[in-house]
Amino acid sequence: MTEELVTLETAKLLKEKGFVWKCEHLIDRNKVITKYDLPQSMSCCTEIDDEPVEFLCPTLYIAQKWLRENKKLHIEISYMYGDYWIYDILTIPEHDLVGLSDRPIIHYKSYEEALEAGIQETLKLI
Repeated sequence: MTEELVTLETAKLLKEKGFVWKCEHLIDRNKVITKYDLPQSMSCCTEIDDEPVEFLCPTLYIAQKWLRENKKLHIEISYMYGDYWIYDILTIPEHDLVGLSDRPIIHYKSYEEALEAGIQETLKLI
């Protein structure tokens, strides 16, 4: 079993919101993922003309954990009758539902697809 990595779009949002945890993977502007034996930190990411060309590329789980521990926001994924997945964003510890009010309810085909979408929306709310 392999753990799913975040997409380039999510990696960029994570960097913008201050994600600095060490990761084994980096992703570049061409969506090429590089794996390292030792976890890398933000300082290793290359910039050209002050524009990042590489981004830390954590697993979906690590991105979700970072949001929980550092931003106090939990992404809850639910399986729905009809064979699809949805997500909600909740505050910690209040358990208040938050999110973009105009967000349409989308039926995701997999848990990971719903989690990626939830991570992206959460990052946009920060």
